[in-house]
Amino acid sequence: MTNASIVARSACFTGTVQIVDGMIADVSRGKTTASAALDFDGDHLLPGLIDVHTDHLEKHIYPRAGMTWDPLGAAIAHDVQVCAAGTTTVFDSLVVGAAGESERRRLLPLMLEGLDQARRHGLLRADHLLHLRCDARERDLLDLFVPHADRSELRFVTIMDDGPRRDPERFRRLERRRKTSEEKIEAAILAVATTEDCTEDNRRRLIAHCLARRLRFASHDDTTAAHIAEAVGFGLTISEFPITLEAAKAARTAGMTIIVGGPNLVAGRSHIGNVSARELAREGLIDIISSDYIPASILRSIWSLASQSDGPTLAEAVAFGTFRPAETFGLADRGEVAVGKRADLIRVADRSGPIVRAVWTAGQRVL
Repeated sequence: MTNASIVARSACFTGTVQIVDGMIADVSRGKTTASAALDFDGDHLLPGLIDVHTDHLEKHIYPRAGMTWDPLGAAIAHDVQVCAAGTTTVFDSLVVGAAGESERRRLLPLMLEGLDQARRHGLLRADHLLHLRCDARERDLLDLFVPHADRSELRFVTIMDDGPRRDPERFRRLERRRKTSEEKIEAAILAVATTEDCTEDNRRRLIAHCLARRLRFASHDDTTAAHIAEAVGFGLTISEFPITLEAAKAARTAGMTIIVGGPNLVAGRSHIGNVSARELAREGLIDIISSDYIPASILRSIWSLASQSDGPTLAEAVAFGTFRPAETFGLADRGEVAVGKRADLIRVADRSGPIVRAVWTAGQRVL
């Protein structure tokens, strides 16, 4: 690959990359005269994106209320869209429990079945890993989690709690978006005083399973500094989607890795009224950008950040979706354009924004 604007870890330069047996064998400045080289015509050459949180598969398996799609077809459609967004490693983020929507309990085994079938038949273009988002309010949470705990693709566990006990005001906002009546919302909040709390025990037991399997685990939707302190007390080192500036600052002070969503960054606001990820970026409170629910949002976020006069360089912004997640989740073989790394690469043209023109995984072109 030559005549490419290579985005390396610390700089961008026009150069040439040589791939041998699926690995990057050489990175050099300038062009090559080799007749078989692929001329990038000045397009950017980036590491393949690493998306550590996307619930995009849910939209394919359950596209409309009352409609469940074929699991294999859903997995393939999801994979194609992820790949087209420039993602070569994706953590499929699946809910364990209901997380406020009862259908999700039924969907988990279907989504896993579809991914397993696609993997067995060699139909996946991206490298699919697993991220389980566990609802701490579920009394049978461990019974739901343990059957999947030893999956070889499992890398990441998030502990969620959107209940009225943890944050009544947030609970009100979420339930209103679900069209829950005010009577039911207030009744749930009042019931907290007389209902046994299972969340703390679930957290402790879930973390014990993660530690035993060397899985990374995170808190989710932290609202206050107290929530961060609680997470730190449980040994958590990742704050996924802190939803206030207070929580994000507390996470940084605690030395936690902060994950934000690309759609928030691109739009400049949260669709449900949380803190703007752009504000977090200005404060230096971002470590990893995930797609959350729009696969194309990582690359768009990178370009948006790099275009700001006071923002990061393109190389620094690219690291939020490549090197940083690779480093955090122990994927030492990928995440940068460097000798000895896996040739997960994307060709990106800048046409008033990033356009993915080609994708390679382990040196094989898949798009």
